[in-house]
Amino acid sequence: MGRALVRMELHHIKSKDAPGGERLFCLFLCQRGYSMKFKRCWIVLWLLLVPVCFLSLFSGQVPVSPWEPFQGGWSLLEQNVLWNLRLPRLLLGLGTGAALGASGTALQGIFGNPLADPGILGVSGGASLGAVILLLTGLPQKAYWFLPLGAFAGAGMASLVVGILGSARGGTDRVKLLLAGVAVSLFCGALTAGLLSFAPDAVMRQYFFWTLGNLGVGTWLQVKGILPLLAGVLAVLCLWGRQLNVLSLGEEQALSLGMDAPFWRKLFLGWISLLMGLAVCAGGNIGFVGLLVPHSLRLLTGPDHRTLLPLSALGGAVFLVFCDALGKMVLPGGEIRVGIITALFGAPYFLWLLCRKK
Repeated sequence: MGRALVRMELHHIKSKDAPGGERLFCLFLCQRGYSMKFKRCWIVLWLLLVPVCFLSLFSGQVPVSPWEPFQGGWSLLEQNVLWNLRLPRLLLGLGTGAALGASGTALQGIFGNPLADPGILGVSGGASLGAVILLLTGLPQKAYWFLPLGAFAGAGMASLVVGILGSARGGTDRVKLLLAGVAVSLFCGALTAGLLSFAPDAVMRQYFFWTLGNLGVGTWLQVKGILPLLAGVLAVLCLWGRQLNVLSLGEEQALSLGMDAPFWRKLFLGWISLLMGLAVCAGGNIGFVGLLVPHSLRLLTGPDHRTLLPLSALGGAVFLVFCDALGKMVLPGGEIRVGIITALFGAPYFLWLLCRKK
C-alpha cells in the first residue's frame, strides 16, 4: 500500500498539469515514504567508504601491506609511498567524487533532466579548456590559484553557452540542452587538443590528465590549495536543497510559489561551475560520475534534494575512489586511468537511460 502511494505521488509530481504548490506538497509527502531507504543508503555508503579507502591506500604498483606495522613497521620507501603519493591521491579522489556527485544532482534538478551531467553538458570540458589555457601562460607556476581560476572561468563560459543554446520560449528545451552540451563538450575537447599540439613537452605530458582524468599526480600542494575551498563550496550547495526542490518543479511553478527562478538558476549554474573548476583541477576531466550516482540514488531514496545532495556527494566519493582503486588493480605493473573506468560503468548506464526514456 505504501509503495503504491509513493508511486502514485511520484507520477503526480511528474505531471505538468499539477499546480506548483500541490506538486511541492506531494514532493515532501513522497519523501516520507523513502525516509527509511535514505537512512539505509546513508549507512551503507559510510560502511562502504572504509573498505574502499583501505583498498585505495594499499593497492598499486608498489606493494604495501596493511599488517606491516604489526610486524616491524613500514620501510622508508613504503612510508613515502603512503604519505606522499597514495594519501593525497585518496583525499583528492574523495573531494573530486563528492563534487561530481553533487554537481550532477544539482544539474539534474535544475533542468529536470536525468541525463544532465557536468561532462555531457560541457561543463567539465570547459573547465579543462580554461585550465589548459592558463597552463600555457605559465601563470600557475607563479601562483597555483591561477589554475582553479582558469578552470572556473572555462566551466562558467561553457555552462553559459549551453544555457543560451538550450533555452526555449518559456523555459528550457531538454533535447536542445542535451545537444548543445554535447556540441560544446566536443568543441572544448577539440580546442584543448589543438592548443596542446603547440604546447611545450611539459604541458603535453598532462594531456591525458585533462582528457581522461588522473588522480595519480596529486600532491599535498593540491590538497591544501583545492580541498578546503572545494569543501566550502560543496557545503553551501548542499544547504540549498530546499531551493533546488522548488526550482526542480519548473520555472513557472517556481515563480508561482514566489521564487525568483531566473536568479536561482543563474546562481546554481555559477556555483556548479566553480565546484567543477575545482574538481577538474583536482582530478582532471572525469565523466559519468555526475550522471550515474545521482540518478541511481534518486531512484532509491526519492527526489528531495535536501537529502539527495549530501547523499550524492558521499556516493560520488565512494564510487570514484573505488574506480581509481580498480584501475590500479586490473593492470599488473601499471594502471588504467580513472576516467576510463568511470566511462566503462557510465556509458552503458547512459545508453540504458536513453532506451528507458523512449
